[in-house]
Amino acid sequence: MNKPVEQPAPGKAVVIGSGFGGLAVALRLLADGWDVEVLERHEDIGGRARVFQLEGVAFDAGPTVITAPFLFEALFERFGESLYDHVTLLPVEPFYRMDFADGSYFDYGCHTEQIIAEIERLCPGEGNAYHDFLAATEKMYQRGFVDLAEQPFTRVTDMLKVLPDLVRLRADISLYGFVSRFFHDERLRRAFSVPSLLVGGHPFRTSSLYGLIHALERRGGVWYPEGGTGALVQALAALFKRHGGVIRTRQQVTSLSVQESRIVGVQVASGDAYSADIVVSNVDPLHVYEHWLPLGRWGRLVNAWRRNMKQSMGLMVVYFTTRRAYPALKHHTILFGDTFREILDAIFERHEMPDDLSLYLHRPGATDPHMAPADGDAFYVLVPVPNLQGDQDWESLEPVLSRHIFAMLKQRLMPDLDEQLGATHTISPRYFYEALSSPFGSGFSIAPTLTQSAGLRFHNRSPHYPNLYFVGAGTHPGAGVPGVVSSAGVVERLVREDTASMPTGLSRVIQEPAP
Repeated sequence: MNKPVEQPAPGKAVVIGSGFGGLAVALRLLADGWDVEVLERHEDIGGRARVFQLEGVAFDAGPTVITAPFLFEALFERFGESLYDHVTLLPVEPFYRMDFADGSYFDYGCHTEQIIAEIERLCPGEGNAYHDFLAATEKMYQRGFVDLAEQPFTRVTDMLKVLPDLVRLRADISLYGFVSRFFHDERLRRAFSVPSLLVGGHPFRTSSLYGLIHALERRGGVWYPEGGTGALVQALAALFKRHGGVIRTRQQVTSLSVQESRIVGVQVASGDAYSADIVVSNVDPLHVYEHWLPLGRWGRLVNAWRRNMKQSMGLMVVYFTTRRAYPALKHHTILFGDTFREILDAIFERHEMPDDLSLYLHRPGATDPHMAPADGDAFYVLVPVPNLQGDQDWESLEPVLSRHIFAMLKQRLMPDLDEQLGATHTISPRYFYEALSSPFGSGFSIAPTLTQSAGLRFHNRSPHYPNLYFVGAGTHPGAGVPGVVSSAGVVERLVREDTASMPTGLSRVIQEPAP
């Protein structure tokens, strides 16, 4: 019997950044036979999903839940393994508690009957509208996520093909406007349009297509990995390394080497350089184009256009421990301020810090008690704020805003917080700019408006360099863990299409700076 002929590897792939998008695309390329190395600038991995330690307590720095576990199941299945042999996903219930300034609340969970009952309790007579609302979001989910999330958009014609469907789904109206077609009470309109903020969008500016988030949560559930979101990051990294992938930390990229319009290497601050047949960046495309690549006259003009794209808001996050537990608090609580659109317009449109705040409080110990210190509790509270396009002095503003946040928590949820507050740590848009290379310190890259969706986002394949690819929040299909992980599928598809015409044999590690 003749032995099968072993096919040579397609070549060397270098992935820059070890966030969910970077790890997902690294695994996909590894499964396709590529020799893959991941370069991470920090000493730890995870990107936005890295883990902070605060006096011995681990905090998820970014994403707090997983809403599409099937995307991670598929990555493990590519290697004949099961996600659930390595990660335990715990159900979060309710998904969110919405706490309103008038003292009322709304618990949003996984069961239709429970949601309708909650709507009726809060707003008698509006419960029956939920069936129609859910059906409409299901249509958006089917077309916007199932059909298009891993569909490349690299040409104008790609966008034109789906335009009729977007028109039929009324993607031209805002998410808030879409929700308002079904619900009349302002509290329900806020509750069902706030998910756009979780992907960096102004609910009055974000396309109604992002209503698919509701259907995605209902279909796949909302889950918390035992040990935190960082445990899932570690499981993906371990899977990658078990099957031959290499992760190099403390590798701060300084430039990409170009020969004849192709990327041939990645330069790092230490002086080392890694040659590559393809490069995939999990770093924001605007940062890559502005800081790592040579810009001719045409490139400068295009980048000026890129800099004018609408950015998502900034984020300020305060991580803190308490000396006692707060068992009455849910895993997630969204505290709405007195106003809604006024807050959002100040942040998104005028880049001003409003006096009124809305907060997103994360208490992981509600689902996984191991994420809280003994006899105490651990939280992070996230606040939408202006990005660095505003003129705020964040060094001065951070402590002032922290006091405002704690005062609001004390007034609304935790009356004894002053006595119980333990260790604290704060990040602001400065962190996103300095540590995560996010232009303007934006929390989610460019905003998810209709004119910045699908093929109108940053392309997953560079239009300038045919072997440079992008994954992450700024690319198609968008921000949020499901969108970022799906962007890896788009890149894998593009790489497969491009491989036949790709030159090979370029892969080697150069131990001295390129000339």
